[in-house]
Amino acid sequence: MESVILKIEKMKTRIITIIILISTFWLVSCVKQNLPDPGTTPKDVTKLADAKVPDSFSWSTSKNVEVSITGLPTVVPVKNTLTITLPDGSKLYNVYHDMSANLKLTLVIPSTVTQLKLKFGTYDETLSIVNNKAEFSFIPVVTYGDGM
Repeated sequence: MESVILKIEKMKTRIITIIILISTFWLVSCVKQNLPDPGTTPKDVTKLADAKVPDSFSWSTSKNVEVSITGLPTVVPVKNTLTITLPDGSKLYNVYHDMSANLKLTLVIPSTVTQLKLKFGTYDETLSIVNNKAEFSFIPVVTYGDGM
């Protein structure tokens, strides 16, 4: 009998606690906020018609990028999947490509992107976008040491 009474007392305590919490939230939500009068505008806010935008500004959120890939002539055809992605991994272009073939294509990308990722077999390159152009060459760059 005692345990039933304890359970009832605990239940009453929980119900009272819940009622107090709900009442507190309700009272806090009723606090009056000082909002500006909808008929007035702050002094630092101007009308859209008064906004000055430079002529060079573009409202576009995307841009066209020309990607140029220079092929490497090979005796035996070397083919693999060529993938071009955004830095976040979003796939832009995916094709089975012959390494000896040159390729030029135009991709539409977000205007904030400054690099593209290129994968071809074991090649994993980051291409910088300069003047809306990105270039890659399969022809290796040969550098000589100090001894030559």
